[in-house]
Amino acid sequence: MTLYGMVFSICFFLIVSFFFSTHTVDYANETETSEKIDVPLKKTVAKDVENKLKQDEERPELTAFYTKIEQILSDNAKSFNGDVGMTYVDLATGKQISIDGTKEFYSASTIKVPLAMMVADKVASGTLKWEDQLTYNEKEDYEDGTGIIINNIQPTYSVRTLQEYNITYSDNIAKNMLYDTFGGDVEAKKALYAHFLQKETEWDDAKLTSEDAAKILKILYEEKAKNQEYQTIYDYMKHTVFHERMDTPTTSGKVAHKIGSYAGFLHDIGILETEHPFILTVFTNGPTDAGISFISAVTDQLWTAQTNEYPKK
Repeated sequence: MTLYGMVFSICFFLIVSFFFSTHTVDYANETETSEKIDVPLKKTVAKDVENKLKQDEERPELTAFYTKIEQILSDNAKSFNGDVGMTYVDLATGKQISIDGTKEFYSASTIKVPLAMMVADKVASGTLKWEDQLTYNEKEDYEDGTGIIINNIQPTYSVRTLQEYNITYSDNIAKNMLYDTFGGDVEAKKALYAHFLQKETEWDDAKLTSEDAAKILKILYEEKAKNQEYQTIYDYMKHTVFHERMDTPTTSGKVAHKIGSYAGFLHDIGILETEHPFILTVFTNGPTDAGISFISAVTDQLWTAQTNEYPKK
C-alpha cells in the first residue's frame, strides 16, 4: 500500500470510529442537558436564600410574636358588627398576616394613594409636569364630600397643588382633576389596577382588599428612599388633616395614613413608625361610625405589641 493509501485508510478509520462510537456527543442533547443542569443549580441558590429569610422570619420568638399579632387581629374582627378585612405587614421581615385579607370593599378615598403614585410616575416619565395647569370642568370634576377646593373653586390648578390636596385634604375635586390626566376616571382606574395589582375592577364600583392596599403601601415604603415624589406622598399622608382612626393619641406624629369613608364603608391604610415599622390596612363595612373607633382600637393594640413585645435579635 502506498503512503497516501495508508494515510487515507487511517483517516477513514478515525472518522468511522468517531461517528459510530458509543461515546459520541449529541450537541443538541448536550445543550438541553446543560440547561437542565444550570437551572436546578440556580434554583438551589435562590431556594437557599429563601430558606434563610424564612428561618430569620420564623425564629421561635418571632413565630410566637406573630401568633400574638394574629390573635389581636382575629379577636378584634370577631368583635366587629359587620364586615372587616385587615392586613398587617412587618416591614423588617416582610411577614404578612391577614384576616379576610382578600375580602373586597368599596375603596372610597383609599384609592387616592395609588392615584398619587401614578401621577408621580407620570411626571417622572416626562409626560406631565408639576407646574402644568389643569382646567376645572364642572361636569367632569365636581363632587361633594371632602376637600377644600369646593369652598372656593378656581378656573385652573397646578398638578402639584392637586397632588397635595388629593392626599392632605382628601379632596374629591382634586382627585377627579388628576383622573383627567389619564383620560378620565375609568381609564385611570384601569391603569391603576393593572399597574399596582395586576388585576381588573368594575370601574363604577372600584374595590380594594386589605391585601391590595398593603401591597400598594409596601411599594410606597420601599421606593420612597430613592423616589423623592413617593417620599412627598408619604409626607402628605403623615401630615393629613384627618387626625382619627390610625392617628390616635398613641401614634400621633408617627403614622402616615389615608382614610376612606363612604356610608358604612370606613377604612384606613397606614405605615406606622415604631422601632420596627409596620403596615396596617383596615377595611370595614358596618353601622354608622362603628369603623372609626374600631380602627383606632386595633391600631393601638398592634402599636403596643410592636413596641413592647417585638423580639430582640
